[in-house]
Amino acid sequence: MKKRIIKAGVLIAVFIAALVISSLVINSGTEDEIVDMGAPTLPRISFTVDGTEVNPLFGYVQDMDITAMRDTITPLGADGSLTMNIEDDGNDISDIRYEVYSLDGEDMYADGEADVPDEGEQVSLSIGNILSDEVREAVLKVILTADDETVSYYTRIAAPSDLTTGKCLEYAMDFHDKAINKEGTEDLESHLEPGDESDNTTYQTVNIHSDVTHVQWGDLSPEIVGDVEWSIKESNTVYTSILAKYQVSCQDENGDTALYNVKEFFRVRFLVDTIYLLDYNRDMEQIFQGTASEFDDNGILFGITSQDDVQYETNSDETIVAFVQERNLWLYNGEEDELTEVFSFSDQEGRDMRSKNDQHAVRIISMDNDGNLAFAVYGYMNRGYHEGEVGVGIYYFSVDTNAIEEKAFIPSTKSYAIAADELGKMVYYNHDQSMLYVLADGTLYQIDLDNDKQTTLAKGLTEEQYAVSDDGHLMAYQTTGGTEDGKEDTKKNNADGGAGTAGSAICVMNLKSGDTYTIDAGEGETVRPLGFINGDFVFGKARSSDEGTTVAGEEVSPMYEIEIRNSDNKTEAQYSFEDQNIYTTDILIEENLLTLNRVVKEGKTYNSTSQEYITNNQEREESSVTLEKYSTDVKETQLRLTFADGIGNTEPELIKPGQIASKEPLTVTLSGSDSGEKFYVYGMGELVAIYDKAGYAIQRANELSGVVISSNQEYVWERGNRDLVYSTDAAAFSKESGETSLAACERYMERYEAHQVDLTGCTLDQVLYVINRGCPVIALVDSNHAVLLTGYTMTDITYIDPDDGKSHTAGISALEKQTESSGNVFIGYIK
Repeated sequence: MKKRIIKAGVLIAVFIAALVISSLVINSGTEDEIVDMGAPTLPRISFTVDGTEVNPLFGYVQDMDITAMRDTITPLGADGSLTMNIEDDGNDISDIRYEVYSLDGEDMYADGEADVPDEGEQVSLSIGNILSDEVREAVLKVILTADDETVSYYTRIAAPSDLTTGKCLEYAMDFHDKAINKEGTEDLESHLEPGDESDNTTYQTVNIHSDVTHVQWGDLSPEIVGDVEWSIKESNTVYTSILAKYQVSCQDENGDTALYNVKEFFRVRFLVDTIYLLDYNRDMEQIFQGTASEFDDNGILFGITSQDDVQYETNSDETIVAFVQERNLWLYNGEEDELTEVFSFSDQEGRDMRSKNDQHAVRIISMDNDGNLAFAVYGYMNRGYHEGEVGVGIYYFSVDTNAIEEKAFIPSTKSYAIAADELGKMVYYNHDQSMLYVLADGTLYQIDLDNDKQTTLAKGLTEEQYAVSDDGHLMAYQTTGGTEDGKEDTKKNNADGGAGTAGSAICVMNLKSGDTYTIDAGEGETVRPLGFINGDFVFGKARSSDEGTTVAGEEVSPMYEIEIRNSDNKTEAQYSFEDQNIYTTDILIEENLLTLNRVVKEGKTYNSTSQEYITNNQEREESSVTLEKYSTDVKETQLRLTFADGIGNTEPELIKPGQIASKEPLTVTLSGSDSGEKFYVYGMGELVAIYDKAGYAIQRANELSGVVISSNQEYVWERGNRDLVYSTDAAAFSKESGETSLAACERYMERYEAHQVDLTGCTLDQVLYVINRGCPVIALVDSNHAVLLTGYTMTDITYIDPDDGKSHTAGISALEKQTESSGNVFIGYIK
């Protein structure tokens, strides 16, 4: 650490001068002041289920979208009541109300009030028997009036009949205790399924396939810090999903202690007095705190943490590095031997559970050569000006003033994970131009923060119609074209739905410099943005005359040529395989390598063929700062940010900046509308992915033993939650004159008044769950022949063939071969 020797006689003078200069720099031309973020202020609530406190909930200061608030589920008591706990944290609670809604938020089932409890007492919510076998779940909204502010809390509630939530929770808590205390080893082993699916060289992720040594923490000897908080994520008659969150401290072989955030997930079934552990997963992330033990001569030690959890950026000469680890943003200046904790919601003592809420993420947007940072905070705001709100905050950290300034806040009424997905596709802030770019719900916005002016650059963009560079400063999107200069009018046409054909041009933007150029398609052609590689833009060219279908009947418009252009809009390379009758459907970009997925043309039908691999001529500059794995005996596999030249001082000076408090922070309300139906995959106790197609969502949920939910909170699919034998009430029908078998099936399904979903890509076994929900499923047994699957047993499938108007029974394996050869094309219905 740098040593500074200051004579006592001049200390006061220097201090006063520094204050004056700092005030002039910070407040010049503004009325702002530097403040501390402040402690959290909102109350928390939780519930007591079978004597255990579960589902701690954080408060929202705005009304949230009911369909987006499904994080936890709380079983009602047998009499329809709930026992609620309030952590008032010094707030004066003057009123307690509740409302119960349908999962889609369209209907209110009940509302009421509850008495405000005395200190230390619980609250009883007399909701009543509003749930039944037909309506087994609803959304409970609890509204508190705290210090004259309205605060809302959300959880799903479930009918208690046939649930074994308490038994499953008791098992999970017992398993947790035995693992952390190294007790009951043989009992734990009997519930594990050790195998090659797990990596037994790390404690970062431990699962049901790990060996019992890793499940019991090896030589880490963890000590729990604070409370273990239990949340019920799913609970039905088949299984219960439970997530525990807590912190532990562990010592390494050198006696140094580190703090970790831990998530421990259980999926449990209780059946006839027997407990089955269906799935188990435990993740631990070391919390970087800037201590001397977290540095060595080679670099910065992140310890036991996931490589996916770390984002870092360096300045051009790699003397300054900014990094995000476990939702905290740090800035390390090697030349000045300074370490700045730029942003963290966690309080310094780590005692306030509200500040440790993990429902947010921090992302570096850009950093200049002096270390000035633009960054974004996505999700629930634990404390500060926006406490209790969800959205994206755009911030700028100035090295000179050692202060953070909020540039804009984009609010959302969705939960953290959904808001991060919808608003996190692309957010870029250009500090020099005071310009913010946001892609949300398929709409690209340009926001002039100085003039509070919002411009829509493009609307209705799907994921195939735009591309963003890894660092976010380059973007390309399809436009309708038809312009002279390829800039303003192109944007206007795309935004306003003007003349031109979608995909007839691409607008490529450098958001850092503000430069823009346009690529126009040829006559009868379209151009498609594919991505960026080392700053070069990759796009494809397609002709309408080449449009066709795959062998599974899926429409496809393959690209006859792939082109790479540099930042000056000059062609670097072109790749075409048309002379071999081969076309490209899409590409994958990994570092310096392009992988082209290709098809061969046979008439109007395309079959998959070999991939092509292309290395970009412009080599990526090698960095002297890299993330590397290393290992020690006690902590095993760990992560380090390694500096090729090492670091000179392993005890940098720790700096904590203030925050500039503007009297009127700019709130940006985006004008775009909902981009259409989504399918949400929940697994391991969290929302893990969002898809436009149900089939993709189901495949992902199957990997995670998870669940798929529609935008309206309809259950689309659940792993393992179906009857072994089931039959719908569908009657035989025939196709009409001139009608295809597919059209006949769709016509018949209209009587179910259900919502159609594309299940293409699912296996036959996976779609049985949809049938079990009461609706038949359409299956293509060849490209021109559809049948209606109406029921199943453990060995057979029953279906109606509209070609002959009869019901048939086939073996599951036989029908599976037919549907696989047709590309696993299924159409399901949910209601």
